[in-house]
Amino acid sequence: MVAMERGKFYMGGKVQGLALPTRVFPCASPAEVRAALPKDTDVLAFQCRNPIHRAHYELFIRALDAPNAGPGAVCLVHPTCGPTQDDDIPGVVRFHTYEVLKNEVANPRLRWAYLPYSMHMAGPREAIQHMIIRKNYGCTHFIIGRDMAGCKSSISGEDFYGAYDAQVCTARGGRGSGRC
Repeated sequence: MVAMERGKFYMGGKVQGLALPTRVFPCASPAEVRAALPKDTDVLAFQCRNPIHRAHYELFIRALDAPNAGPGAVCLVHPTCGPTQDDDIPGVVRFHTYEVLKNEVANPRLRWAYLPYSMHMAGPREAIQHMIIRKNYGCTHFIIGRDMAGCKSSISGEDFYGAYDAQVCTARGGRGSGRC
């Protein structure tokens, strides 16, 4: 993870990339994803870091018919598939589970793309970061589930954030006191 890779020297100023990283699964750029999304239509973003289970599926399918989603809305299922901790499911395995589900449901209101990003488990502020990332990919709405980017204390094992802190924080627009 980049945050853990500390070097002796750092670079500043204008940076020009030489090539995109090579991945074992496809990762479309924000411009490529935006070009593939329908124009003038609400795009809901669903983000996760684990294989999708039935509750996840129901959450993003039902969100398509929510009162604040316009007619014909689509959902961009956009999981993070970057490097993980040793005890987590590897990104390439998660990618394969998403592809199986994509082919099984074949729902025209679902779009699929993969984000080569690692979760940092930083709670409500990371939820805001994910909203910004998904906006860059063309999304107009962002689904926040229970315990978004939550983490536990390494000392006590207790949850550091409340299960709904990310929802409360983002509803306030990231403003206010507390853990946001």
